[in-house]
Amino acid sequence: MTSQKVSEDQRTAILAVEVPPEEFKQSLQAAHRKNARHFQVPGFRKGKAPYPVVVRHYGEDILYDDALGIALPKAYGLALEEHEIAPFSDPRFNVKEISGQAGLVFEVSVALKPEVKLGQYEGLEAYRPPAEVEEEAVDRKIEEARERVSRLVPVTDRPVEKGDRVTIDYKGFRDGQAFEGGEAEGHQLEIGSGSFIPGFEEGLTGHSTGDEFDLPLTFPETYHAEDLAGRDVVFKVKIQEVFVKELPEIDDEFVRDVSDSCDTVEEYRAGIREELSREMNARADQAFEQNIIDKIVAGSTIELSDLIVEDEIDRAIERQEQQFAMYGLSFKDFLQYSGQTPAQYRAGQARKSRKLIESAWVVETIRETEKERFELSEDEFEKAVGEAAEEAGISVELFREQYLKTDHDEEHLRHDFENRKLLDWLKEVSLVTDVAPEPEEEDDHDHGHDHDHDHDHDHEE
Repeated sequence: MTSQKVSEDQRTAILAVEVPPEEFKQSLQAAHRKNARHFQVPGFRKGKAPYPVVVRHYGEDILYDDALGIALPKAYGLALEEHEIAPFSDPRFNVKEISGQAGLVFEVSVALKPEVKLGQYEGLEAYRPPAEVEEEAVDRKIEEARERVSRLVPVTDRPVEKGDRVTIDYKGFRDGQAFEGGEAEGHQLEIGSGSFIPGFEEGLTGHSTGDEFDLPLTFPETYHAEDLAGRDVVFKVKIQEVFVKELPEIDDEFVRDVSDSCDTVEEYRAGIREELSREMNARADQAFEQNIIDKIVAGSTIELSDLIVEDEIDRAIERQEQQFAMYGLSFKDFLQYSGQTPAQYRAGQARKSRKLIESAWVVETIRETEKERFELSEDEFEKAVGEAAEEAGISVELFREQYLKTDHDEEHLRHDFENRKLLDWLKEVSLVTDVAPEPEEEDDHDHGHDHDHDHDHDHEE
């Protein structure tokens, strides 16, 4: 095997690798042995046809995928060793030539470690949002508690009004024919929730329990089902039940129902105010922290391979897919509903991913630069483990059993603790300003990098 570095630009290395025919033939033969049981050649028992016979009968290319799986990782690893490259991204392979006669010729692109030249990171001015609790926020929390303990009371002496909960049967017709998805029995609906197309909920007001009536409506032109968009329909509706939500009075009895620690309205309001203050200060600290890092990033020089950004976009999509799967949705459904193509989504995600990576590398570079300042002593580490266990609501012993099984686990956790110490220090040495930063503009481009790098093995014969 031979290799050479074709280029090294913007922290991306491109290597040209050649596996000579005699070496690649060994991979082809290994692929034959791996799949021998699947080959059926006249004159031979199944799985017993030798390599040359299988190649003549099926064609050599039937072995290429498995041969690549054998030859490519080995050749890639040797090329990295030869050029002393530590990869910081998944490799992108581009197969130029492949055959038993020519061997295997490919190029591979891989990211190198980002280079960061830090600017100023002490004594920066950064915006911290105000964290003052307004009484309206306390009132909203109390209203949420009232909603939780409210009860539904049947309505029999008046028509349906906005805010009522109704139980209805309905069936939709278009041109006299029932349409799919337009029928339900015992459906519960809050009037004014906007759950149905415009006009449906309004059409129920003024009717009473037991009423049966036709409700003519028109679907919006932008409705997602093309066969219904902009079409006139008629819903046949029956109102089964009507309920009104009854909220409790805000008094000491209500407080004792919803709180385990307060007995009076005054105590309850003070407790909510304190809780909101903690939440707002935590969010303000997070914003302050990110604004500090943004300032450091803006004042630093960061050379970063686009491949690292692409890998982060792939991970973001994978996380999205996992979240959607929990709700029975697919990423394809999400793109369709949001009106985006995969390329448009990747372009939009590129800025977020790049910012995330740049922030992480700036923090890591500060940590390496100020190593002694942020290294944890054993006592500090043990204290941090205890605090983490307390936050998780488990004993230190159980925390260690679950999260510190290996030396790698401990090293990773120590790294996180040291980063937390670093970020706390940055907040201490930065100056708070009440001048909010300009909102970031959404990018209409993808930073000039091509998102079509192929992670598969392209065969070019």
